[in-house]
Amino acid sequence: MTESPIYTAEQLLETRLEQPEDGRWMELDRGKIINLDPPDIEHGTIVLNLSKMLSVYLHQVDHGYACFELGLLLNRNPDTVRFPAVSIFQTGTRFEETDKAITERKPTAIIEVASTNPRRQVMNDHVSEYVNWGVELIWVIDPKAKAVLEYLPARGSEVIDFKGKITGGTVMPDFVMKVEDLFTEPVWW
Repeated sequence: MTESPIYTAEQLLETRLEQPEDGRWMELDRGKIINLDPPDIEHGTIVLNLSKMLSVYLHQVDHGYACFELGLLLNRNPDTVRFPAVSIFQTGTRFEETDKAITERKPTAIIEVASTNPRRQVMNDHVSEYVNWGVELIWVIDPKAKAVLEYLPARGSEVIDFKGKITGGTVMPDFVMKVEDLFTEPVWW
């Protein structure tokens, strides 16, 4: 039996371009390529609703920016690269990471959307990796449960249900969003 090759982050980027949809739904887990199911329409709705609220908040505080589906290089040798829905940076030059495919810079906050069963199954591992990397705020949005798992290293984790609110705590002071607003269908003209 032949073993799967071990890829680097750079090789992942080359391989992605040869895949359908430019390999948009691929990750690298300790050198092994992982193919995830494409997200569903609800995933897009959640990211759209969240991006609108984050845009208003980050513009008001004039501190930080959000990147969408940016590859985060968590480990080297073997390489692990994750592509969360949203990464929020509050240090460095503004928009420094925006045009990159992969970065080694650690964001202040990470938001994942567990929109398919395979994504749901890997979320515990992803959260553990982000915690070990030192990310200050992690939200995992679960469309099936209509809830958000919030992780703050100082407080641990908490599940916030559909009627609750997510807040930015000390990471994004004054950020508040109703969980139910994450799942609201957009009104198209």
